[in-house]
Amino acid sequence: MSKQNALEFLNQAAQDEALKGKVKGADNPSEVIGIAQERGYDISQEHVQAAIPDLKQQKGFFGDLVEAILRLFSPDHDDYPATGVQPFSGDPNSSRH
Repeated sequence: MSKQNALEFLNQAAQDEALKGKVKGADNPSEVIGIAQERGYDISQEHVQAAIPDLKQQKGFFGDLVEAILRLFSPDHDDYPATGVQPFSGDPNSSRH
């Protein structure tokens, strides 16, 4: 049901220009969740992520709102480098003790 709540919130955001602007202007997933909760929707980041496949199928309806949600809730929206590991910063020629 919470996935449905996320879809209902995003449906409302797609139709309400002021709300759409808030969602698109969010800097992180928590901000989007906060906006939804202010409107009475009980959703979490996981619920929005579960709704993403449905959003992609209805991209024409949700328009550029989909791009904002995907940008914030996609797995690559994190602080990790693209390779998934931190770069080595030591001296590879140093001997171990």
